[in-house]
Amino acid sequence: MVPASNALWSASSCRDLLGSIVDSPTAARFDDLVVVSMCPEPAARAALLLLEATVAAPLVDGFLDHRTSVTSISVGRTFSPGRVVGPISADGDGARVVNDRYRSEHPALMASSIAHDLLWNVSGAGQFEEATLHMLVALVHLQLVSILPGVAHTGTELARRQNSLAISLLNSREPGESTLRVIARNGRGTIPGGAPNMQSADFWSIPFVGGEPCTSPAPELLWPVLQRVVGEELDFEPKKNYDQRLGEQLSACGVGGALDPAQQLRVMVALGLLDERAIASATGIGLGEVPSFFGLDDVFGFFN
Repeated sequence: MVPASNALWSASSCRDLLGSIVDSPTAARFDDLVVVSMCPEPAARAALLLLEATVAAPLVDGFLDHRTSVTSISVGRTFSPGRVVGPISADGDGARVVNDRYRSEHPALMASSIAHDLLWNVSGAGQFEEATLHMLVALVHLQLVSILPGVAHTGTELARRQNSLAISLLNSREPGESTLRVIARNGRGTIPGGAPNMQSADFWSIPFVGGEPCTSPAPELLWPVLQRVVGEELDFEPKKNYDQRLGEQLSACGVGGALDPAQQLRVMVALGLLDERAIASATGIGLGEVPSFFGLDDVFGFFN
């Protein structure tokens, strides 16, 4: 895997991209002096504003109104070289950068990792926090792929990283259901048919960090984001921490507010998990063998 090696995204290209996806007032913020001062690199700034088209929309104003611990977003060398977005030093001060390795990537591929860092506990995120935030990374990526299917097919390192995480969430479901659930103990696993040592029962059990699962404090901005994820008014209790209870609540609701069945089908086709013949067969339009990543029972679940 190699990162994008094309020229950097120009301000003009970023404006065109935003104009095709978000509303005019949001697109106009690209040139707002405050936004430019807090997010000076065009591609990273476009990535931030693309969050307005996703469940992570509340984070945009949260960041610009100084209601997150992040004070600026740019492009540079991350302290941990494997991160997509991260701090530039061990103390994790408020500055965040998109890894310089990915500076030429499509802004839509940066956006989901920016959302992660706007909610991330630098001082010690545990498994519950990382599972929740990686769920958001996957959902934001999937929402943007549903709008811009081409970003899933750039063939670059960052596209493959974001696609792989998104596919793991798409597979976290109970048999025959269209509802994505971070906890799905009866499902086929996050990588059906894949390498056993890379398999996990569901998204919640993917080991994003080592050690025993532990709680960590959740910021206030998490809750309006999660309301958009579940698509209904839900009283998350206790509204305080990333913990096991939060995962159970998210699983009870599913993520229908982020991706409805039609959007799920669209991204499955975009990610190569399902082809038109499977859909035709499931709906009675066509017959015959279905060479699909998903079985017919899974496809039928979308139409029940």
